[in-house]
Amino acid sequence: MEPIADTWVKNFRSVVVKIKDGTTITGKLNIGDFPRVSDFFRKSPDQYFVLSDAEHRGTSGKVVIINKHEIMWAEPEDI
Repeated sequence: MEPIADTWVKNFRSVVVKIKDGTTITGKLNIGDFPRVSDFFRKSPDQYFVLSDAEHRGTSGKVVIINKHEIMWAEPEDI
């Protein structure tokens, strides 16, 4: 059995996201082949995205899955 090639493009950006219930979450977003965070949110066909190493509800190091339709705003931290 041949090993599976690592086909995931790893291009992480630190972001802060505020969702409709008022919760603010900070974490790392893999934007993959997209050059900018804004391009990821506008052009990615996925309805959900994952923030890794996220700070949420007073704890850090979490993985959080968020529905794009629930976002009020998102801000890249490392421009």
